[in-house]
Amino acid sequence: MFLPENDLERALVRAADDPAARAPFLKTLLDAELAFALVDAGKDGYHVPELEEGGEVFVPIFTSEKRVEPAFGGETMFVVRQTLRQILEQVEGANFVLNPGSDYGRELSAADVKAMLAGDFEAAAESDDGPDDNEFGLPAAVGKPTPMPTHITTPLARMLAAIREVKSAHIAQALFPDPDGTKRLVIGIETDGDLDFVLDRVTQLLDRVAKASDVIDFVPIPGSPLDGYFQRDVNPFYKKAEA
Repeated sequence: MFLPENDLERALVRAADDPAARAPFLKTLLDAELAFALVDAGKDGYHVPELEEGGEVFVPIFTSEKRVEPAFGGETMFVVRQTLRQILEQVEGANFVLNPGSDYGRELSAADVKAMLAGDFEAAAESDDGPDDNEFGLPAAVGKPTPMPTHITTPLARMLAAIREVKSAHIAQALFPDPDGTKRLVIGIETDGDLDFVLDRVTQLLDRVAKASDVIDFVPIPGSPLDGYFQRDVNPFYKKAEA
């Protein structure tokens, strides 16, 4: 359940329900104080995290610090408070996603941001169609599952290790829930063999280990709109050992 923490979040909820409230919300958002989460990279300092959507990269921003955890779970994040205008001065030409992992949020393309900076909030609001699925039927925006569904990945990794044609397997989770509240999982499999054969084996295993609440999509790697996300995933839950 999304309980607004501040006036900005109350305006966000109104904008989600009332198209006429979207342009005024974007005008407020531009100079509103946001939570900007950075990844602690140790000796290298901090860097801006990125999320994948349909082959495009988005920078996450949040209407309050409470919205950070659903997006990143237990990852160590350094959160600073800045206005969106200040963030845009540091991260130029980027796409943004507001409140990934929460029930209320929206995407801001680079074109939306440009329109907002020019004061054309109506033009930016016109692109707000919500986080719909794409033509492949996949979640529109994905990120790292939180928490990691080890009840799926652990036995699946063991099984895939016995199929020599499988090179790697990755998992992602929808950032925005479906209307019924489910955040779907997407498993990407890279194989030199028959993908249908592999999926038959995977389906048999999931019939035994998956929970009733798990909703899972499968995609080949490469061959789906999520290729960019999986290519940047340096920690697949299964990777074939080097010969």
